[in-house]
Amino acid sequence: MGQAKQRGTRDERIAQAQSRAKSDPAVSAARANGTALPGSLQEAMQMSERFKQLIANLITPSVVNAQVQQFAQSLSNSAPIFLNCQPELWSRQSCCDTNVAKYIEEHGGQMLCGYRIWYNEPLYIEGERHAVWTDGSHVRDVSFCATGETRILFAPDDRGFDNAPKKVRYAFEDADQQVLAQYETLERMVPHTQMSAEQAWATMLPYERWLAGARMRNLIQTFK
Repeated sequence: MGQAKQRGTRDERIAQAQSRAKSDPAVSAARANGTALPGSLQEAMQMSERFKQLIANLITPSVVNAQVQQFAQSLSNSAPIFLNCQPELWSRQSCCDTNVAKYIEEHGGQMLCGYRIWYNEPLYIEGERHAVWTDGSHVRDVSFCATGETRILFAPDDRGFDNAPKKVRYAFEDADQQVLAQYETLERMVPHTQMSAEQAWATMLPYERWLAGARMRNLIQTFK
């Protein structure tokens, strides 16, 4: 995926978003949908801390249990599949769609899009927009996980890479669903830009350098 530079911590961005809350149209929409936003900076920080706990230690599910199956069905009509990561040395971190496009240039085939599923059992799960390669019979993930995981759980769909949300989040407890709704509402209030595919390719870490020990943040956004 195309990436961008980051400015400010998550807590700072949440505080910035909350300061805009009174005049932002997203607030009215959130209230109409029953989302009660934090009433103070302290509440916003508490919400942010809980969100951090939900996304901490996200990993590929080890099995497709009932929670994973429920979430996968909300993403796609196709059953999720486990895929081993088989990146090329030139593959770039967080550039899965471009990795596939360049692999197709050399080997033919086509791009298959869907979601890579991350899980913090039993509290939280999310789908990250992802692309893999297929020749119609075989499916290969030509990208690598910055976390070092060597296998992903992939839920394919029939939509183009940019024709679906980049991330889908779900919390299993009611209280955490409220935290998630608050976080996503505040997140939408902070404007950001995104690198082009060309800029991301020139910026992000190649797998060869990752193998040599180099590391880079996985998702970098620029906030206006």
